[in-house]
Amino acid sequence: MKNVAIIIILFQSFQFINAQEGFTETTKYLVTTEIKDQGQDYPAYVVNLVSAGNSSENITTLTIEDTELFEDIFITTLENPGLEGISEVIKMEVEYLACCAHVESYYFMVADNNEIIELPDLKNVYCENSDTDSQYIFPNQEYGIVGNILQTQTFYKNTSDIKYVNLKQSFAWNDGIIDDSKTTAITGY
Repeated sequence: MKNVAIIIILFQSFQFINAQEGFTETTKYLVTTEIKDQGQDYPAYVVNLVSAGNSSENITTLTIEDTELFEDIFITTLENPGLEGISEVIKMEVEYLACCAHVESYYFMVADNNEIIELPDLKNVYCENSDTDSQYIFPNQEYGIVGNILQTQTFYKNTSDIKYVNLKQSFAWNDGIIDDSKTTAITGY
């Protein structure tokens, strides 16, 4: 019975992850992993997000301490997010699996000059009856607002149809600087 519940949770989490329009799988970036201390039962992993064309071009490094529950890492990109000077957004999702799927999402904006701008990470928990997730919405995506990066909480009718989107925070994009915005957008029902 436990295995059936885990399969249902995994299926739902993949559907929520894929529900964010515009982000697509990519081979431009990959992760390298090294084991921190091999003498432990569950040693920590050091994970580097790198460019596939140049593995010495490190975008970020994080440590996965809870390797017993660690499941997988997914990398997707959003080309031309609609922000001046930003060519793409990289989203790296780290998934842990227990009774529910726990997903930590890291977003990195790639500037035209290859500078990396990191957004605050988001955490989601997908259980058997989950109907919501947190994500960033960029100007060229549905519900996007010109010149703003929206941190939202999306509610679903079922695992893929959006019921409504709730604005949690808005960041204004001004010539390469992220500012807290006073935008009070109603994004949709």
